[in-house]
Amino acid sequence: MTIKLMILLKSTGVLLLLSTNFSCAQQKKPNLILIVTDDQGYADLESFGSNDLETPNIDGIAAAGVRFTQWYANSPVCAPSRAALMTGLYPHNAGVPDLLAPRSPGLSLNRVTLADALKKKGYQTGVFGKWHLGAAADYLPNKRGFDEFFGHLEGTLDYFSHMYYLIRAPRPFHDLWRNTEEAWEEGNYMTHLITREAKQFIRNNKEEPFFMYVAYNAPHQPLHMPKKYLDRFSHLEPQRQRIAAMLAVVDEGVGEIIAQLKKDGLNDNTVVFFMSDNGGANNTKNFLSNEPDQFFYGANNGGLRGHKGSVFEGGIRVPACMSWPGVIPPGTVVDEPGIGMDIYPTFLKIAGAEPPDYMLDGHDLMPRINERKKTPHDVLCWEYAGQYAIRKGKWKLSLNTMLDFRREGPEVFLADLKADREETHNLAGEYPEVVKELRTQLDTWYESVKPNLPSE
Repeated sequence: MTIKLMILLKSTGVLLLLSTNFSCAQQKKPNLILIVTDDQGYADLESFGSNDLETPNIDGIAAAGVRFTQWYANSPVCAPSRAALMTGLYPHNAGVPDLLAPRSPGLSLNRVTLADALKKKGYQTGVFGKWHLGAAADYLPNKRGFDEFFGHLEGTLDYFSHMYYLIRAPRPFHDLWRNTEEAWEEGNYMTHLITREAKQFIRNNKEEPFFMYVAYNAPHQPLHMPKKYLDRFSHLEPQRQRIAAMLAVVDEGVGEIIAQLKKDGLNDNTVVFFMSDNGGANNTKNFLSNEPDQFFYGANNGGLRGHKGSVFEGGIRVPACMSWPGVIPPGTVVDEPGIGMDIYPTFLKIAGAEPPDYMLDGHDLMPRINERKKTPHDVLCWEYAGQYAIRKGKWKLSLNTMLDFRREGPEVFLADLKADREETHNLAGEYPEVVKELRTQLDTWYESVKPNLPSE
């Protein structure tokens, strides 16, 4: 072999190696996982103030990355909040401003879902758990950008029989599906099933980038759990015991998902975001009691005013954390306001995916995390069931308020959240000029979203 030929072969080999490495690098887009719980209160995590729960795995996400201390859901109820996650839009702009009736349409067909956008960038997409964004044919997960779906279409179900039986339904019906076919898993606990399917999705897609939406329905009512978890917390009073048990199963599931990532060598290239879809619920139907009007106080909203269904902080401020090894420094804390619709543009930016051809309401979170920049949201707004709220800086104005679904609160409530995040002091009478300014901005916002309820 001549020296020239040896040099040529070596050069060719180097070029091939460089080409192969470049190709592999090009393929290694970060995996993206969004984990959402249902009706988990702001302080229903050890890392957010609880001293009676066991949540080491979810707390581990916060410890490994960033904890958001002023994180909001876009609505105090499930479906509108989840619509914002999937679209990067206020719920009205996503077409889901309210709860959905059984088997109804949902998320506007004119909106590009997070799964749609990531699929265009080569991501495999899966959703496991609660959908609640439309159960009519054209609104099913497999029609909205998801390659795989395992879970339930409506807002609630029996955790063991997987039956939907709320009073607003004409009759009970089975609601567990694998893609578009019914799945029969009677007797198997729903939280365990969601975790099982999420782990299998990771194993099946470890060679390519994926986006996985893990939508746990716990600790939403009915308050079902395997007895061994209930027994673990027998020292707690009965209402709190049930929340602790249900969240322990969720936390174990999160731990299994993280362990699967590590086993497959994916953890260092995976972004994980965790949040609750709204504040803790105090529905009378949450608690198994002989007193039908007994309210439930098992959830811990951290002393915040209000519960699920309310635009007070207890209904919309929720626990949230995010990890991205090597990018987000461990133990980071962001005290700037953030909101569910911010996840969409953040994930798109991380993946290098194109945004839709309309303006998003959410904003990329990374400048707030790694550059310590202020929130880009001049104001944040909410509307649900005739209640309205707007936050601007330290000020928050709430109108036509309720403390939950049934009990009315003050008609006008102004809070200084910097001094009083619990909203214990109504300052509306002391700062009428602030009330006037915020009402004007709130009216402007509502007029901007109200006409945007998309027609199909």
